[in-house]
Amino acid sequence: MNKHTLIPILAALALLAPGCGTRHERILVPHDGRTDYTAAVQQILEARPEGNFTLEFEPGVYDFYPEQAGERPLCVSNNDNGTKRIVFRLEGMRDVVVSGRDTEFRFHGELVPFYIGACERITLQGLAWDYDVPFVLEGIVLAQHGPTHGIDLKITSGNPVRVVDGELRFSGYGWERTPGDNIVFDPRTRAPYYNTVRFHHPYWRQPLSAELLGPDTVRLTGFLSSELPPVGSIYIDKGPYRTNRHCPGIVVHRTRDLKIERTTIHASGAMALICENTENVTLDRFDVRLREGSGRHISSSADATHFVNCRGTVRFEGCLFENMLDDATNVHGTYLAVDSLAGDRLIARFGHPQQEGFDFARAGDTLRLVDRTSLRPAALFTAAEAEPLADGRWAIRSTEPFVLATDGPLAVENPRNMPAVEMRRCTVRNNRARSILISTPRRVVIEENDFSSMMAGVLIAGDANSWFESGSVEEVTIRRNTFTNMGTGGENPQSVLQISPEIPAAGRSCDFRYHGSVVFEENLVRTFDSQVIYALSTDRLVIRDNRFVQSRDYAPIFDGLPFIDLQYGREAVITGNTFEGDRIAEVSAVACDTVRLDPGQPGFAGTTTERPNTFFYRQ
Repeated sequence: MNKHTLIPILAALALLAPGCGTRHERILVPHDGRTDYTAAVQQILEARPEGNFTLEFEPGVYDFYPEQAGERPLCVSNNDNGTKRIVFRLEGMRDVVVSGRDTEFRFHGELVPFYIGACERITLQGLAWDYDVPFVLEGIVLAQHGPTHGIDLKITSGNPVRVVDGELRFSGYGWERTPGDNIVFDPRTRAPYYNTVRFHHPYWRQPLSAELLGPDTVRLTGFLSSELPPVGSIYIDKGPYRTNRHCPGIVVHRTRDLKIERTTIHASGAMALICENTENVTLDRFDVRLREGSGRHISSSADATHFVNCRGTVRFEGCLFENMLDDATNVHGTYLAVDSLAGDRLIARFGHPQQEGFDFARAGDTLRLVDRTSLRPAALFTAAEAEPLADGRWAIRSTEPFVLATDGPLAVENPRNMPAVEMRRCTVRNNRARSILISTPRRVVIEENDFSSMMAGVLIAGDANSWFESGSVEEVTIRRNTFTNMGTGGENPQSVLQISPEIPAAGRSCDFRYHGSVVFEENLVRTFDSQVIYALSTDRLVIRDNRFVQSRDYAPIFDGLPFIDLQYGREAVITGNTFEGDRIAEVSAVACDTVRLDPGQPGFAGTTTERPNTFFYRQ
């Protein structure tokens, strides 16, 4: 057999597939020197539509190009919908392992590496992948030009650049993009600059004018930011909103029992991993991180991981998530805004454009209506029918006529599809946005992790008016973690623990709490800013046995806020904590039924005050 033949070597070894009596093939894809392995992989997968195989890759770099990749239209939550070219397309398969040993996949062009749809028992292990050039432009600032509000930028990410009608274009294999969303990183820390909002240019208001100074050097003028990016800083741009999340790394739809082990993603043109309506996901040493020695500052251009209306348990163990342009993870459900409701029927629409096409519900699901202003439940019902309409909305019929507890604007959610979450011994660092977002009513345990991000550490939210991400928590434990200098971004106050459901002042009350129990215990918090915990509309909050240390690494950005800010909560217990710093840790409590504040905590005030942070959803 010629080593360059399209058919890979098949190992003559038959095994029993896990849990069944069918034969399980072991297939070797040799590293034989060909320039494109796309067709070889596609042929293997197409010949085994039911699965039951292990696909093994030898040590070495395997290249994949888009010309021979299959196409499929994909609707992907919080990413850009459209037709995608996919390399590893697994649909309706069971018992598949894709395995490598010192194996790297190198993708060229706008490719989605993996699509996993309606599968069971899928494992990815021992893999790493990157792109020839990233989907994010990076450059070092060589000079500032005050009179023209401009900078000279030397491109360091390897993207070819050109100027068309005064506008910069950056590109890769078969694609080109104009600038849009931007941020400035500090080469010393390899993280977003302290108070980086100073350098943010709102590109949607005014494009920057570009002049090419050399093959990899460009002059950009017309910045609207309050300060120009400093000389020596890393200016980063990922392109315009609604077009810069085109190539997620792993897309998973309606799958059961997914495992990703010892696998690394160095670059992704959207979220590195996005799972929808999927049951049981285990991430064991799954890293989204920079390639060592690459000189890059960005790994994934969006979240490292994201889970929408999943079930079972999502487990993280020993993962490293660094230098993303969004969160390490976001676990949530979906609210649809109700346009009309009468009798036993309702019509609802997606509130955010990047939710369009999401598979929201099916007949038999138990759905819940909520008041969009207060987030208070209005009715629980079983769907007799649930169908998407041609205009993107959903038509849902209840088994019984609706009886509502409110006459306000409504949203509908699918609370059945929500997972438990366990995150242990993971590291999140140097990324834009938050460390983790959790919005699920199932049990959540976050322990022994190391977090350092430019916004909140743990964000527990829920809203039916902006991102339309649902999920009131019931039991969250956050213990024995280390949080270091959270909230350096500067756009608005960010807390280490931020419980901030979007409930405007008009919707808040003392007879309803959106979130249940949250325990924050035995954590080490090194903080430079004034507010560490913010909690709105929580039934029970326990803050105990934590060590809080003023880091002094940066000056406070939002100085003078209370250290702990409690609003519209039923019960809070604050005991056994210490604060080491040059001020007193103050606790503000507004419209809270019971606050048990231990007066003997070193560094803490012995009594509460009423001086709330009015920033969050104050209207």
